[in-house]
Amino acid sequence: MDKERRFGGWIHVMLFLITVSWGFNNIVLKIGFQYLTAPQFNGVRMLLAFPFMLYFAFWMPGRIPFTKRDFWGVVAIGFMGLGLFQVLFPIGIDETSASLGGILMASMPIHVVILSLIFRLERPGLKSIGGVLLTIGGLILITLASHQPEVTTQTTLRGIVFIIVAEFGYAINTTFLRPYMKRYPPLQVTGLAMTASVCIYLVVYFPDMRGIVPSEVHPIVWLCTIYSGLIAFLLANILWNYAVKYIGSTKVSVYGNMPPVIVVILSAILLHDVLDLMQMVGAVIILAGVVVVQLRKTASPKRPRGQRVPDENS
Repeated sequence: MDKERRFGGWIHVMLFLITVSWGFNNIVLKIGFQYLTAPQFNGVRMLLAFPFMLYFAFWMPGRIPFTKRDFWGVVAIGFMGLGLFQVLFPIGIDETSASLGGILMASMPIHVVILSLIFRLERPGLKSIGGVLLTIGGLILITLASHQPEVTTQTTLRGIVFIIVAEFGYAINTTFLRPYMKRYPPLQVTGLAMTASVCIYLVVYFPDMRGIVPSEVHPIVWLCTIYSGLIAFLLANILWNYAVKYIGSTKVSVYGNMPPVIVVILSAILLHDVLDLMQMVGAVIILAGVVVVQLRKTASPKRPRGQRVPDENS
């Protein structure tokens, strides 16, 4: 029992480090976008990680061959989940201020709840509904604030919408990959889902990628893409899915609250980017909605008397 608790403790430490890497990644993306367009920079970092994804998915020692149905199931989640995230997220970050983009990342746990309610993975409760409504209210306030004449940060409505929808894609990944990781090694499942996301990304942004001349890419870009591609994208997603397997998507999604705080702090220190008053109020409302959602008690479906309640981690 003590060993299991220690292992669970390390899982939470790992999740904390993942969220720190994601928070710092927003700053790295902003730096990289000064030298390449958002689609180009994101494409380069994904291509750096692509060989590792293929290895994990198809040639890793100890892999369990996918059934045809499971193979296409993971690929579909890769397209709709990570693929949607990767296609929209870099443009969203590019068209919002670093601090505001970080705050909008907090919407991911809300999306997990919405998916759980839609697919009847849990019953809707007052806290779930209240948290979702608070978050929507905060997003509306931020959107209105970003169009005030005195706001000088380059934030567009498209940027806001793209980040929100991108986080919905990541919620799809977090929610629906878990059953496959009970049947196959998490590294194998992650590799296949990420491979699918890269394929759909390259199809969408192929014209942009053709415009890259490797010999003209600034050395800073290579440093940024190595960090962003191999650490924040590849390693962090692998470890995130390991955590989902062992402690569940709902508990893991709580850590989606942390990158916004890290991004706001780093943006103020490194980029001198500070939210205005109205944006701060909207950010507080969003985070309050996320906290309310995380404090909810998930109602279990009705079951016959005497039937054992399934463990979330089983």
